[in-house]
Amino acid sequence: MKPPEYFYDRFTRGEGHFSLWLITVLKPIGILLFKLAFRYRVVNPELHKNLPSEQGYIVVGNHRSYLDPVFVILTLLPRLPRFIAKEEFFNSGFLAFLAARAGAFPLKRNSADKTAIKRAVKMLKRGELVGIFPEGTRIRFKEQVPVYHEGVALIAHLSGAPVLPVHITGAEKICPEGKRFFRCPSITLRYGEPLSITEEAFASLPKEERFAAFTNEIMARVAALGEPDNEPQAPAAAPTAPDAAL
Repeated sequence: MKPPEYFYDRFTRGEGHFSLWLITVLKPIGILLFKLAFRYRVVNPELHKNLPSEQGYIVVGNHRSYLDPVFVILTLLPRLPRFIAKEEFFNSGFLAFLAARAGAFPLKRNSADKTAIKRAVKMLKRGELVGIFPEGTRIRFKEQVPVYHEGVALIAHLSGAPVLPVHITGAEKICPEGKRFFRCPSITLRYGEPLSITEEAFASLPKEERFAAFTNEIMARVAALGEPDNEPQAPAAAPTAPDAAL
């Protein structure tokens, strides 16, 4: 059996790619189970379904549950986003087995992990998708203040890849703070328009300000996608005959 390290520097398609047999086997099972359990849906699938297939994208979202990457993966297949995960996640044999074969690779937290950054840039230049949660850790309660890591901006700068924002609504209810058991709330994903760090609003800024500004803008867009005003409204009832005549 190949160790997790075997998969980190290989690709999900093209020359030197590794077999995606695990994803092929688990895809129908995962879709069925997660549809039944969480009734997940994408509000605006046209935004991510019509992306150029040869273009690499950084997929950036909010992080409320360990299952967040699964929801994103299931909605982006057949293109497989490769998530950057904390290094400790790969210390568990079974989880490391699954994660590595699903395209994930490790990041040393609280440090400038040049190896992880180089891997991400290389994948993006090959036209792959790379998933990142800039909050770094799950935001588990309302009072928790998120700290955005600027690695997403650095990777966007080095790779030239645009960022695809996504907001996952409802995942915070799967394992609420203080509760002993998992729950199965409805999950909604909403994708936004891609944004590039090469756009004038960021390219004109000094380098020491550019990364922070880009990261904050991306996360503001992610948050905006989850605002109540973005929820689809029920169609208005057809007017009755007397109203229609007025």
